[in-house]
Amino acid sequence: MSTHAPTATMPDRRLIIALSMIPTMDCFTNQLNNALDLRFGPVSFLQLLRGPLLLVFLFLIARHLKRQVGTRTAVPFAALGAVALVAIATSKEILLTGTLSLESVASYGQLVYWLVLWTLVSLLIRSRAQAELLLKGVAAGGVLTALSVFAGLVAGAGNYYSSDAVDASAGWFDTAKMITGILVVSGIVILYLGRARRSWLHPLAAMLCFAACVLTYARAGMAALGAALLWLTFWRFFLAPAGTGRWLTRLLALMLGALLLVPAVVDTHQLLARWSDLGDSDKAGSGRATFWKLAVNAYEDDDLAGQALGNGYHAMSTMLFHEYGDDIKHTHNDLFDMLLVGGLVGAMWLLTLVGSFVRQSLLAPVRTATAAASIAILLAYLCHGQLTGQIWGTDAMTCYTFALLGITRPAERRQARRAAGGALTARATPAMETHPGEPDEQFA
Repeated sequence: MSTHAPTATMPDRRLIIALSMIPTMDCFTNQLNNALDLRFGPVSFLQLLRGPLLLVFLFLIARHLKRQVGTRTAVPFAALGAVALVAIATSKEILLTGTLSLESVASYGQLVYWLVLWTLVSLLIRSRAQAELLLKGVAAGGVLTALSVFAGLVAGAGNYYSSDAVDASAGWFDTAKMITGILVVSGIVILYLGRARRSWLHPLAAMLCFAACVLTYARAGMAALGAALLWLTFWRFFLAPAGTGRWLTRLLALMLGALLLVPAVVDTHQLLARWSDLGDSDKAGSGRATFWKLAVNAYEDDDLAGQALGNGYHAMSTMLFHEYGDDIKHTHNDLFDMLLVGGLVGAMWLLTLVGSFVRQSLLAPVRTATAAASIAILLAYLCHGQLTGQIWGTDAMTCYTFALLGITRPAERRQARRAAGGALTARATPAMETHPGEPDEQFA
């Protein structure tokens, strides 16, 4: 690992440390909120906590932009587009129903929360030392989430899949589908942080997260994990420069050992049972084969205004409840969600979001560990986003955005330095500062 400037000289050190702790805070507060069902009237404990935090984040963004006007280019374009999307969706719902449901307020609030948080860290993170602090926060939150899954398995805090008669564990979280992304991404981040170390600690911690993902029995999580690991394996054997892929070699050795132990640790009958409905044209994917069709039909049957601008979250949720017969809230697919909530405008916004993730993932040369890790995270999001939906999941989206930013920001800084003729200064590109004594190195 490189030698950084003393941590005490890091700009915004305390604030970045506090922000890096958010994944850990989310792990505790989410489970506490769900296990105790803490509510204050119509507002949950989690909403009551995040409301003031959202205002604090907005204040910090405004203060930062006022003090450092030149950093405005660091604001993610997808975050700006979300302002228009939410404005359109809320306006349409008010026009159609005369009011804005609490369900919509909560959903839009979750979307805005992680987008605002993403904007804040995009403005603040300007050096590799800051980026690694953010990554360590993601790693800590992921390990705690994994331990919660194992603790839930021992304590009997089951996550029962009634359609498949499978009893899994999601700790004390409300659902597994919003934590498997955290587990997969955190495992990748842990591997990345230990890429220059010879210790087995990082691969073991990553395997803890991956094993917890499997024990949730969530199929989207297993698909995402499989896609990420297949890519990392391909990168290790076909793209990694000689002598730079040892951090993955140790993981692959552990994976081989884990495969031999699976029959003794995991109920393979239940694991396979989770995939038993794929041949059913109506029940496949825990009903996704049905309610995805409902989503497509609802969009096709809508008028031009609905197809262009959508009808808002509440209209989508209500339609699915009446047509499917169960309160599933959303389509469990980011694209279908956006088409129903925001129409073509919503779909274009989602394309912008995915495009920003792709751009980040391709900032570094594909033969570097930076590209290997960031593309693995991109694949994890794409699998989760299309198979179970992620954009309404504050915790999961925070993990994706923190991880991609922390891994790729140094590569982005290097590109900016080259564009400035190798003489990056605070005036030329203030969003990409370099601290004294911090080398501008490739991530091997």
